Amino acid sequence: MSTDEILPAPAPRFNTFTLLKRVLRSPFTTLVLIAAGIVCGIHAPAIAHALAPVAKVYLNLLTMVVLPLLVSSVIFSITSMVQNPQSVRYLPRIALAVVIVSVLGVALSGTLSLLMQPGQIDDPQTRIGLGMFINSQGAVSTDLQLSLAAPQEVSQNSGPLGILLHLVPSNVFGALAKGETIQVLLFCLLFGLAVGQVPQKSAASLAQGLDAIYRACIILTNWFVWGLPIATFILIAEQTAQVGPEPLTLMGGFLVVMGLSTLVVMIAAVMIVAVRSRRGYWSTIKAFQPLLMVVITTRSTIASIPWIINLLVERMKFNQVIVELLAPLQAALLRTGAIFLYVGGVIFIAQLYGRTLSFSDLALIGVSSALLALTTTGMAGLVILSQMSVVCGYLQLPFEAAFVLFVAVDAVSDTFMTLASVSTVTAVTAAIAPHSREIAEAETIPAGIPPAQVATA
Repeated sequence: MSTDEILPAPAPRFNTFTLLKRVLRSPFTTLVLIAAGIVCGIHAPAIAHALAPVAKVYLNLLTMVVLPLLVSSVIFSITSMVQNPQSVRYLPRIALAVVIVSVLGVALSGTLSLLMQPGQIDDPQTRIGLGMFINSQGAVSTDLQLSLAAPQEVSQNSGPLGILLHLVPSNVFGALAKGETIQVLLFCLLFGLAVGQVPQKSAASLAQGLDAIYRACIILTNWFVWGLPIATFILIAEQTAQVGPEPLTLMGGFLVVMGLSTLVVMIAAVMIVAVRSRRGYWSTIKAFQPLLMVVITTRSTIASIPWIINLLVERMKFNQVIVELLAPLQAALLRTGAIFLYVGGVIFIAQLYGRTLSFSDLALIGVSSALLALTTTGMAGLVILSQMSVVCGYLQLPFEAAFVLFVAVDAVSDTFMTLASVSTVTAVTAAIAPHSREIAEAETIPAGIPPAQVATA
């Protein structure tokens, strides 16, 4: 027996790096920093505004990775799916997911709004304060109405042909430079279909290059995780300093409805991912934490796509090819946050002005909101908010005065919207995409077993 076999194993040394990593990625750390940011924004707004440029630089670092990862992952995934005919079965599931998510989103937000009645204000002092706030923001309202006048003129020519011209890029490099995500996504889909028709020997080098770009982007996103806690604190502080406590108090009921709707979606997303990956709920929550911090920091569904892929592929071990295809597509189609905003916002305005909504009115709100939400991909928060006027116009509800209230809390409502949409995309992708465990089990099943028995195994 050698001396190496009888020597005791060295005692594990204290690893500062591991401890720091656990602290920064802890959900408790995130909650503490969010609370600290709110306190800083209320009591020390000057400090919050002074630190804002640091967070803006960090946001630029996050968003610069999105388009390279989007291009490489979508083209590679489409090519792989074209070369594997069995992958086509996932496309109808996306359409079914859009319908199911839209119906459930409308039902959830509408039910909470009708039960909680956030726009029903019985306190005379609160109504006086509401009117004073709207009147004090008259100049802001006028400026916003003027800035929104141009899109109204454009919308007169926006038929199916106008929408198609907006989606199809005339110059893909120009679309990349301008950050036109939908145009870039369409190009990637068509280019991936074309590459899928090229012989595999000729397309192998391109596939290797795209895979290298994708992996490099994933490495960059892992590096950027370290700055997320500080950036989250700074951005929460800045948003709180800009909004102030008064609009939050006046719009508290509406924000509670948005927050509860978002919380339900987030809990459902964690449960779906945990069940599909066969991981514990607490470990799944910890795996979600970097993604949620990115959402709170960026308030962008598109910027969160690399983190969704990283969560499902690297951490939860879902099939990489399917996830890389589904995540960008569903980020453009599953707009749960916008549905919550439109349904809850229109019902809030109706309650604010004492309008009783009939069943047909509620049905109109639900259908219009679900369809309108599909058009919000790539839009900024205020533009998404201005679209609510379309639904209000159908019901002849005054939107201009209430628009000021929604603008005042846009930072908070936009955060809820993004959290809801990203959670939905993550959950639906995990529900559709196969797990690596399922693929391994399918490969070990003997050829003579019928498919029905395979499904129940």
